[in-house]
Amino acid sequence: MLDWTAVRDFLAVAEQGSLSAAARELRISQPTLGRRITSLEEQLGAELFVRGPRGLDLTPTGEAILERAQAMREEALSLERLATGNDQSLTGQVRLSVTEAIGVEWLSEQLAPFLRRFPQITIEMSIDNAAADILRRQADIAVRMFDPTEPDLIARKLGVMRFGLYASREYLATHGVPKTKEDLMEHRFVLPDERLLSIVRKDWLDPRPYEERAAFRSNSAIALNTALMAGYGIGLQSSLLAWRCENLVRVLPSIEYPPPSMWLVTHSDLRRSARIRATYSFLRELFEENRRLFEELPEGETVV
Repeated sequence: MLDWTAVRDFLAVAEQGSLSAAARELRISQPTLGRRITSLEEQLGAELFVRGPRGLDLTPTGEAILERAQAMREEALSLERLATGNDQSLTGQVRLSVTEAIGVEWLSEQLAPFLRRFPQITIEMSIDNAAADILRRQADIAVRMFDPTEPDLIARKLGVMRFGLYASREYLATHGVPKTKEDLMEHRFVLPDERLLSIVRKDWLDPRPYEERAAFRSNSAIALNTALMAGYGIGLQSSLLAWRCENLVRVLPSIEYPPPSMWLVTHSDLRRSARIRATYSFLRELFEENRRLFEELPEGETVV
């Protein structure tokens, strides 16, 4: 009889398309995963994967069992959520997924009162600008920058996150302050790369007109903030980070960017768990008490 670990390994390779990517997802070594897949094929007496031009492709046998393996995963996850939801003890681990800027620059230091109140709860914070899949238990609770649409999720709107154009005082003192949108073409830029931009809002600042004048690009919000403070150029900044960086000055405040909504999300099955319910409630109140950090953009002093 197949065990769940073997099915999980098969699904990871089938969905990721390579042993290396699947091993990273499963947090095991590539040779270990390779041996497990070989053992699974020997147990089934059939080849499941063949090497294709862009990685590993499913064989006809692999394709035939894929849908049933996915159904097994959904049932296993459902059982896991049900068991977690029925746990009424205020002890154990809560997996929390947040974006880089919120998690690194603010939320990590805001958890102290919660951890003092519930010393038997462990918060495992996953920092990722991409959305964690709560249905697959990649997280118990997530703070997302878009309205969740998946079924069976409970979501509460926390407010919005405003963005504006910022540059360091030193940069503006050296290169001048742009007075119009057209003046931006005379400046250098700190730009998110395509991966980060696709997660946020590409209609905010289409990088194509400015790419030739980009001084720095990154998929990291923290790296972009560091580059702005170092005076590399002008770039988009969130209200949260702008409040924390006195060296940054807002430019062209007349340009408005549609603020994304922030949502606190969990699964309806998990919401019944005492430790997850306590964490969810604390986070909801914390964000509500600090709405100003997310919804107001500091103007800073004018640099001439």
